[in-house]
Amino acid sequence: MKVVDTTFLIGLLRNDPGAVEKAMELDGEGGAATTAVNVYEVAYGVQRAMSDPARRMGAFQRVLSNLDVLPLDQRSALRAAEISGSLDRKGDSIDPFDSLIAGIALEGGADCLVTRNASHFGRIRGLKIEGH
Repeated sequence: MKVVDTTFLIGLLRNDPGAVEKAMELDGEGGAATTAVNVYEVAYGVQRAMSDPARRMGAFQRVLSNLDVLPLDQRSALRAAEISGSLDRKGDSIDPFDSLIAGIALEGGADCLVTRNASHFGRIRGLKIEGH
């Protein structure tokens, strides 16, 4: 299973050709998942900054209807804390949302994370990254 990040979801909402092409590829592979944290990040952006949030939220919900959403549970929260702590000890801190996304993906059995933020997620041991 591949997990798609916020950057991918935003690309789909903006009809970015690379994201649309990747979505078709993922559909051919049996689909993908995202995390509850990614849902929050995109929904917050829609509600905060975009014009016509009701219409855009409807578009986002249509995107979500094609994805499994992995929850933030105790195991993934503990894994995220382990990721953040390990990177912090190396002096290489990570955004808390990114560590939560990685923890959820890893505990959820993801094969890789589809993102444009390879520099953020590439530092996480055990998490494979795929661009879009």
